[in-house]
Amino acid sequence: MKRQYTDWGYIDWLEDDMDERKAALNVGIVSIAPHAHMNPHIHFTEQVIYTLQGTGYSLVNGEKVDMSKPSVILHWEASVIHEMYNLGDTEFKHLMISCPDAVGFDSAVLAEPGGQKMSEEKAEEYLHAAINGTCEQFLDTLHYSYVIFNAVGEPVKRTRIFPEFCCRHCMDELSSSAASCMCHYVECPFTGEKSYECPHGVTVFYVPVIFRGSFLGYVQGGYAHVRSIPKEGVYVMPQSSIHGAKILLRRIVKAMVDYCEVYQFKNQLIQQELMLADTRQYQQVLIANLRNAENTMTDLKINNHFLFNTLNQMASMALAGGMESLYQSILDLSCLFSYAVRNNSSTVLLSKEFEYLYSYIKLQKLRYGDRLSLTYAIDTEMDKWEVPFNFLMPLAENAFTHGFFQEENKQFFLGIREKGRFLEITMENNGASVEEEECERIMREMKGSAAHGLSMIYRKLMSACGEDFSLVLSPGEVNGMRVVVSIPAKQAEEKGGEAYGPCRNL
Repeated sequence: MKRQYTDWGYIDWLEDDMDERKAALNVGIVSIAPHAHMNPHIHFTEQVIYTLQGTGYSLVNGEKVDMSKPSVILHWEASVIHEMYNLGDTEFKHLMISCPDAVGFDSAVLAEPGGQKMSEEKAEEYLHAAINGTCEQFLDTLHYSYVIFNAVGEPVKRTRIFPEFCCRHCMDELSSSAASCMCHYVECPFTGEKSYECPHGVTVFYVPVIFRGSFLGYVQGGYAHVRSIPKEGVYVMPQSSIHGAKILLRRIVKAMVDYCEVYQFKNQLIQQELMLADTRQYQQVLIANLRNAENTMTDLKINNHFLFNTLNQMASMALAGGMESLYQSILDLSCLFSYAVRNNSSTVLLSKEFEYLYSYIKLQKLRYGDRLSLTYAIDTEMDKWEVPFNFLMPLAENAFTHGFFQEENKQFFLGIREKGRFLEITMENNGASVEEEECERIMREMKGSAAHGLSMIYRKLMSACGEDFSLVLSPGEVNGMRVVVSIPAKQAEEKGGEAYGPCRNL
C-alpha cells in the first residue's frame, strides 16, 4: 500500500503502481485529520465514496452533503467542484473509488513526426478546423481549464474557466495570455507529454496534437498543486485526480485528431469530385458553369434585401409628396438594376463598379440624410483597371447592415490606390468597437461555408482571382471596423478617365 501525504491528511492507495495507462480503477482510503478542511477542487473523473469512520460533510457545487450516515454510498459526477470538512476529534476516513476511463492513443498519434509533413499554413488550417469542429459539441461543454496552442506555441483557444487559485494570483495575466504558464517556452515540435510548474507552484501538463506525423500544436491543462506549498487555500491534487486531468487532456487531443481525419476525408472527397470529369475540357467547362451559377446566386442574395428596403422607403416618400427626391431615387435604383441585370461579364471597369457603389450610397443618403457622410480617397485612374463584377457594393452593404448599429451620425470611408501589382480597396465605418479576436473569428468563418455576406464576397473574389487576393478585417482607427481588399491590378484597354483627387466628401 502506497501512502500519499497532503496538508489535510493522507491517502493510502491500494495499488503500488499508479500508472494510469494500466489501472482500470483507482482505489484508496482517504483520511482527513481532525477538524481539517479539504480545499475546493474539481473532480476530473467519477468517484464513489463510502464512509468508514468519523463525522463530516462535503460541499458539492456549493450544496451540503452529510457524510456521517453509516452504510451510505455516495457518487460524485465528473467536473463537480468539491470540498470536504472533518467535524470530529478523530480522523474522518472514507473509501474512494474512481474510474479514470483511460484514453489510449494509437501508434500513429504518438509516433515521431515524420514522413510527408504539413506546411505551417496547412497545420494551422487543420488545427483551427479541429477546434471549430469540436467546439460546440465538446470543448465548450467542458467545466475544465485548458489552453490550445498552435505549432509555434501561440495560444489560439482557451477556456473561460480557471481555478480560483489561478484567478486570485494571475487574473490580469490570464486575461491577456501573459501568465507564466501560457508564456512558458515549450520546444516545438515534441511528442511526449510534458509538464511545467509556475512560480506560484501550479503544475500544468502538455499533450501534443499530432495528426499523421504532423505536429499541429498542443493542449495545456491541469492547473494543479502536486505538492504542498506554504499558501492558504491550496488543494494538493491526489494521484487519481492527476491521472484524471491527463486523461481529459488526452480526450481533447483525441477528439481533435479524430476531427482532422474527418476534415481530411472531406477535402479528399472534394478533390475526387473534381477528378471525375472524363476530359480536361469537360472539367474546365464544369468549373466555369459552377462559378457562373455561384456568382449569379451570390448577386441575387446580395441585392434582394436592399431592394425591398429601398422600395419601401420610396413608397413612403411618394405618400409624403417628395416627388423630386422620388424621381432621383428611381434613377439611382434604375442604375443599380441595369448594372446588376444587364452585365454578362465576370469583370468590369473599376469606374463602372464605382458608379454602382455611388448609386447605392446615394440611396442610403436618401434614407439617412445628413446623418450619413462619405469620405473617399481615390488615387488612381478608375478607367485604367478591370475588377471583379459587383464586389464593392456588397462590401459597403455589409457595413450598413452589420457595422453601424445604433450610431446617430454614420461615417463611411472608401479608399482606392495602386500598391505594387495590386489594387488596394479600403472601407471603414464608425460603428461599435470591434476587438482583434472578433475580426479573426469573422475571417475564419468567412473562409468557411458560413452563410454570411462576407463569405459570399470572399467566394466571389476566390472565383475571380484564385488565391491571388486578400480580404482582411481589423478594428478601425477610432471605432468600427476596417476592411482591406487587395486584388491583382489587371489593366484594361486605354480609354482615358478621370483622376480623382486625394480626398472628397459626399
